[in-house]
Amino acid sequence: MDAKQARELVKSEWDTLVGLTVDLVRAPTENRIPHGDEINGQKILADFFSGCAVDIDSFEPDKVSGISDHPDWWRGRDYTDRPNLIVTRRATSKGGRSLVFNGHMDTVTRAPLPWKSGDPFSGAVRDGKLFGRGSYDMKAGVAACAMVIKIIAEKGIETGGDIILQSVVDEENAGANGTLAAILKGHVGALAIIPEPTNLKVCPQTRGGQVFELIAEGAGGVAYGGETIRNPISTLSEAIVMLGQYETDINAKPHPGLFATECHPRDLVFSKLMAGDSPGGNIGIPIEARVEFFIQTLPGMIEGELHGELRQALAPMLSNNAAPLRLEPTSRYLSGADTPADNVGVITLLEALTAVTGKTQNTAGATFGGDGYLFNKWTSTPSVHLGPLGGNAHGSDEFVDLESLEILTTTLLMHAVNWSL
Repeated sequence: MDAKQARELVKSEWDTLVGLTVDLVRAPTENRIPHGDEINGQKILADFFSGCAVDIDSFEPDKVSGISDHPDWWRGRDYTDRPNLIVTRRATSKGGRSLVFNGHMDTVTRAPLPWKSGDPFSGAVRDGKLFGRGSYDMKAGVAACAMVIKIIAEKGIETGGDIILQSVVDEENAGANGTLAAILKGHVGALAIIPEPTNLKVCPQTRGGQVFELIAEGAGGVAYGGETIRNPISTLSEAIVMLGQYETDINAKPHPGLFATECHPRDLVFSKLMAGDSPGGNIGIPIEARVEFFIQTLPGMIEGELHGELRQALAPMLSNNAAPLRLEPTSRYLSGADTPADNVGVITLLEALTAVTGKTQNTAGATFGGDGYLFNKWTSTPSVHLGPLGGNAHGSDEFVDLESLEILTTTLLMHAVNWSL
């Protein structure tokens, strides 16, 4: 299949593709640890394939045999009514290569509010953009993959390998259990494409990372009697300054792979700060202050190495018994996905994107972490990321660019057909 044929097929189904994306955005699928609402979107996706010549496998991640004993299983999540949905278009001939699309149905919550663009789940289309929580990360990507499979099935396009869509739950907030469950059930192939929001960059490598809490302890109260009272907010403030210097120092070092030329590939993001009573409460020094942060890593870095970095950066304060401070990881460790840039699947995807856009494309390192590392770690399936343009992921007024959705879907269709023969 060439780019012109793929583009014509996608254009013929354009209203259907946009309609599916709007429907998915309008269905809240927030990840509310330990719960989630992904079933709302999974039902829409299942209905989309009604009457189509595909196989459907729906299952809750914790029901997969042996998964709770797996070393990458993260405990503490509730998967009641949170099914993965696996859609497979079986090969129509022999001898080809199978392809997996992996996308997550969950989104972060609707916060921060309010949204200037309207309701967070409006799915409003204006000026070539589709607005709503999850539009960019990553329901447009899931819709593109679903459209590819439906076009192949309904047009009777020959494929020599299975084409699979994993629509998984619980990816956000370093979840990953949904993808792990899909892998352990055997839904793998010769290549996995993950349509996370890469801004139309082909990304075989991603960042990783982990969430931590810093907890400073104090005595509480006020020193009216002349007592010496430790203020945990002051302790935490000093630690935050140290972490700022740590971020500067680690980004001044050489970086591996596709991140070698980046000047700041490892972000440290403070996400929550907690101390004292609620507004209007007592005046006084709190007994505790906490800050939550996420620190990115790069491919090849292991969890122990990250922990060592942080403890060294905070060593003067972690060893100060007069102002106790604790560092605790609160999420799983996400390794960076690390597929070689010269992998044949990466090269053929680059070629397809080049043909569709008419511009030479190069690989890049993704700005985020995600589930791609699980394919590298536990299967022989290489993973590569390619997703649409957009903005405001995890923020208010999230949107996806619709022209890029057309380019993405056309590229994925062309690649899927040619790859599988």
